[in-house]
Amino acid sequence: QLNGISDATLSRVENAQTLVSAHNLYVLGKVLEVDITAFYAADTSPIRSGIRSVSRQGEGQHVATARYHSTILGADLADKQMHPAIDIITATSLEAIGGLASHSGEEFLYVLSGTLVLHSAHYAPLLLNTGDSIYFDGSMPHAYLSSDGAPARILVTTSSEQGVVT
Repeated sequence: QLNGISDATLSRVENAQTLVSAHNLYVLGKVLEVDITAFYAADTSPIRSGIRSVSRQGEGQHVATARYHSTILGADLADKQMHPAIDIITATSLEAIGGLASHSGEEFLYVLSGTLVLHSAHYAPLLLNTGDSIYFDGSMPHAYLSSDGAPARILVTTSSEQGVVT
């Protein structure tokens, strides 16, 4: 087992039997001591004073996992303290996505469209509708599901392990 990634999961990814999840990429980034954006783009730049990143509609790094389809925003910047993405959630069962997952840092989720159910280790499933948001500790095991099979589109921002500024 590699810091929370099972040998079975690593084997399935290595043998192209499954796609690697964003959570597992985050774990691998921590183990390899690289920013998660290193897995998406070869031409990333580190954040420095006065730098900015613009993600136009339809742009961003597109990633498909068992959990969701994701568009990573600001992917041209490395070593960020925040990791924003637009995710489309269609799964309707925890079994289909491999159960709950967790990561270090904090997470903010805003429902752009559709209806989402947030499952977490310490709370009953939470129904979130368009316009609802939640801020929570990412180390609490959690998962997102579509409430009715229709796609739910969400904006998710996760922070680095140390928070907003280290």
